[in-house]
Amino acid sequence: MVVEELDSTQDRVKEPSFEPFVPLVALRQTKGRGRKGNVWFSPPKAGLYMSVKIPKEFFKNEEIGCVSLVAGFSVSKTIDSYILSQIKWPNDVYVKGKKVAGILTEVSKGSVVIGIGVNLNMDRFPPELSKVATSLFLATGWWVDFEEFLNLLLENLEKDLQKYAKAGFDPFVEGINRKLLWKGKRVLISDERGKLLGINRKGMAVIRTCYGAIKEFPYGEISLRADKSTYSSSRI
Repeated sequence: MVVEELDSTQDRVKEPSFEPFVPLVALRQTKGRGRKGNVWFSPPKAGLYMSVKIPKEFFKNEEIGCVSLVAGFSVSKTIDSYILSQIKWPNDVYVKGKKVAGILTEVSKGSVVIGIGVNLNMDRFPPELSKVATSLFLATGWWVDFEEFLNLLLENLEKDLQKYAKAGFDPFVEGINRKLLWKGKRVLISDERGKLLGINRKGMAVIRTCYGAIKEFPYGEISLRADKSTYSSSRI
């Protein structure tokens, strides 16, 4: 279902009357949001803003962080049809070092609600976003056909979610690790510095700290970023 304008696709599909498994796509959002309540830049007819709710039992009580990563994998594969992309744990897709898409996964009244925002044809961003965000148009120089992208995304998402529901997260671990942004690099996560080793079979980020300890971090209100500190030259 594609509509011209909504406040938030994520909030609308949470309504009890909205059917599960039906993707809701808006050409414009007035109150788009991302993780931690951040505002999602949603100019009209320049991006793809979509949400779908799925009964929780469909996933056999798997981790919500894994659902987010599977959706991110689907988005990343779709973007790869235009330009190679990477997955930033736990819920973003990057192109050329900048964010091009985000996934917001929430649990609401027995359902898992998956929200997806992709920057398609923005030709500029507000100053506060221009250094960290990009669009497929800015990254490639080519205008993206909205319907073509949407159809490819829905095809990838349906296939991956069906596979996840049947086989769990294991079939996705290797592919996501190949695409993982900053894998093998120094990162900062939840005030802990270390080398990002990858994700594990529970969708957790795994790092080796400067002291050699292996630590795992679950999906939640934490963020991962590149460690740009220059004061430490320790090998990890």
